[in-house]
Order: sequence, then structure tokens, then C-alpha cells
Amino acid sequence: MSSNGRQKTAPKTFRVQLDFYWQSIAVYAVTLIVYVIVKALYASQLQQGLVVVMLRDPIVVVLGAFVALAVTALVAEIISDRAITVGPDFITFVNRFRDRTFTTDDIERIIIGKDRRVRVRPRTPVIRLHIKGRRRPLRIRPSLTDSEDELVNMVLALRHNHHGSAS
Repeated sequence: MSSNGRQKTAPKTFRVQLDFYWQSIAVYAVTLIVYVIVKALYASQLQQGLVVVMLRDPIVVVLGAFVALAVTALVAEIISDRAITVGPDFITFVNRFRDRTFTTDDIERIIIGKDRRVRVRPRTPVIRLHIKGRRRPLRIRPSLTDSEDELVNMVLALRHNHHGSAS
């Protein structure tokens, strides 16, 4: 227990998950392969195990672009190596190139609510940190991390320790 009667919790780091990228690459690649096979069978171009694919086919180009974009996004996320560290009186956003720490003195408000933009999972919470001197709040989506519930609980503890106005 600290001198003010609040229990100090150890800082915890939450890594951003990359599952979504792997899943999208798999779906786009399988769709592309199935389309090419069906198109080759339909066009009777499957001869002696050789598939002749027209690269000018707009569906092949679009699906190939989706696969390439998903792979590029995955590589960018792997390189950036993003994480969030939450302690009893601070939150730190970490990536390979930069760390940004905000203490309870820097935070005006912490709001935990539903994300109105995402309609896939209506229960998905979003955390908005209103930082002093910053026009727009920082948005954290706990569902993108490896331990969603624990991140929300740690931010709730940070909000409890926050001496400013919390919503």
C-alpha cells in the first residue's frame, strides 16, 4: 500500500495482436486461388496440370492488390512493434521508434465507452484519453491487444488514481 492508502499495481505491457492481418491475408489468398482455379476450369485452360491465368482479369488484379496491401500492413505492424504500458499513475505508448508517456498530471479525462464507429462487435469498448494541450483525444481499442479485459481494468485503476475529472 502506498502512503495515500491506494494499492500500487505493477506496470503491465500489452502488445498489439496481428491476428487480423494473418486472417485477412489467408482469406484474400484463398479467395484468389479458388477464383483462379474456377476461372481456369470454366475457361477450359487447365491442360496437363498447367493453369494459364490472365493477369489482366480485373478480379485477379483486385484480389492480388488486397493480398499485397494486407502483407504490406502486416510487415509495417511487425516493424513498428506497438505496445501499451499501463502503470498506476502513467500510460506509455511504445513502438520501435518512439515512446510517449503520459502521467496522471498530463491527462484531463479518461473515458471508457462503446465504439460507435465499429458495428462488428457492439460490446467492444474504446478508451479515450483527453490529454492537456492536445486537441483530439487518444483512442485505444483494447480489442486489438493481447488481453482486452486486463487492459480495461488497468485503465480503470489509472482513472481511479487520476486526480482530475474522470468520466
